[in-house]
Amino acid sequence: MKEYDSVKLIVEKEKYAKEGAHKGMIGWICDGRVINGQRLVCFDGGEVSPFPILPVKEYDLEVVWELPLMQVGVNVILFTDTYVNNGLPKGLKGTVIDRGAKEGEWLVRFPVQTGIDCEKVCSVDEDYIADLAYVRVANDDV
Repeated sequence: MKEYDSVKLIVEKEKYAKEGAHKGMIGWICDGRVINGQRLVCFDGGEVSPFPILPVKEYDLEVVWELPLMQVGVNVILFTDTYVNNGLPKGLKGTVIDRGAKEGEWLVRFPVQTGIDCEKVCSVDEDYIADLAYVRVANDDV
C-alpha cells in the first residue's frame, strides 16, 4: 500500500462508522506515512462528512487499484487549475510521454481543441506532481 492507492474498507467497525465510513466503502490513501499500523484514508460519500478522512488499520483495508509509479505511458488527469493559463483546464486527461530536460521533470501530452493545436505538451516538475492524479483510461480515450 502506498499514497494515492485506492482502497476498500473490508470490515465494519464502530470507530469507523462514527466517522461515516462503512464496510465496502472505497477511498484513497491520502498520506504516505504509516503511523501505528494505520493509513490516513479519504472516503467518498460519508454520512457525517461528504469526504471523511480517518486513520484506518492497514489490515482493515484492501487495495482495489494501485497507483502506478510515474513513468512514460501513465495516464493522468489535471487535478488543479495550476495550468489553466496555459490552456489546460482542471479535469483534462493526458499521458506522460517522456522525461523532461531537468531531473525530476516529466513531459505530459494533453489533447486540446483550440485553433490549429490538437495537443499541448506540458512540463510537470515532480515537486508539483500533486497537480496530477493518475487515472485508468483506455489509450484511445487520451
